[in-house]
Amino acid sequence: MASVLTVTHRLFAPGRTLIALYSALLLFLLPAAGFTQDIAGTALVVGNGPERYAIEALAKQFETIHPRTSIDFFWHQNARPVDEVRKGEADIAITGQAEPDLPSTTVAWDGIAVVINFANPLDGLTQAELAKIFTGQVTFWSQVYEDGPEARISLVQRTWNQNIRQPFETLLGITSRSNVRARTVEKETDVFKAVNGDTYAIAYVSMAPALQALKDGYGVTLLFIDDIEPEYQTVLDATYPLRRPVVFVLNPDASPVARDFLAYVLSPEGQRAIQTGASGLFQDKTRTIVHYYPLKPLNGQ
Repeated sequence: MASVLTVTHRLFAPGRTLIALYSALLLFLLPAAGFTQDIAGTALVVGNGPERYAIEALAKQFETIHPRTSIDFFWHQNARPVDEVRKGEADIAITGQAEPDLPSTTVAWDGIAVVINFANPLDGLTQAELAKIFTGQVTFWSQVYEDGPEARISLVQRTWNQNIRQPFETLLGITSRSNVRARTVEKETDVFKAVNGDTYAIAYVSMAPALQALKDGYGVTLLFIDDIEPEYQTVLDATYPLRRPVVFVLNPDASPVARDFLAYVLSPEGQRAIQTGASGLFQDKTRTIVHYYPLKPLNGQ
């Protein structure tokens, strides 16, 4: 059974200032087997990466199953999700890596697509070449491929603390950001606009928005990396080299609602929603758990 449900989600600014965010989604009412039906309360999720809308969609589905719950969000480019969890100000931090001293669970994988303007004839790079470009060791397209133009490479960079930039730089072994001229943007749509309007631009984005941009007619090309095509299946089977985990870092004293939300995301229903939701997240077929901590029983059971 399907219904259109209007949900109010609360976005918290520092100090938990309440801001109302209204949205309407077409939701499919999923079976609630295995979940506590009478659970009630709230949980606060903090993040700063491109997976925001995917996690919000999962939260809305969870709230449909548990109408007496509310999953609230503080999402900002300058947010420090793990710090908020450590201070006890949030229940869940959404990050790109496990924390050795906190319960950390990989719930999905996201590919990182490298995009250039469609007028650029290049079709692929190696990770080593990509690292040289984003560290400023290579600055002209003529240094990248034969018959490349004597034109400076226009780097489109992401904000420094976003979940997508950190794993991108880690995967490429980038440790220094000094003396690299780049335009820095926050939103995926701004990346596509920047690349679409600049023949010599190069950038990186979450995989699903990149694939959607092609369908929407943006003038961009998704580069092969190490001769591997950027697509859903290569992210799922880990052959595509640029992928990042989406990790839930849990406050050890997290609310029962937060624990049940994590359980839902890991459930077949939640994983199916991730895989079929065209959200930018990809189901982890092996259900790899990073630093897994068993969930505490709810209601003393």
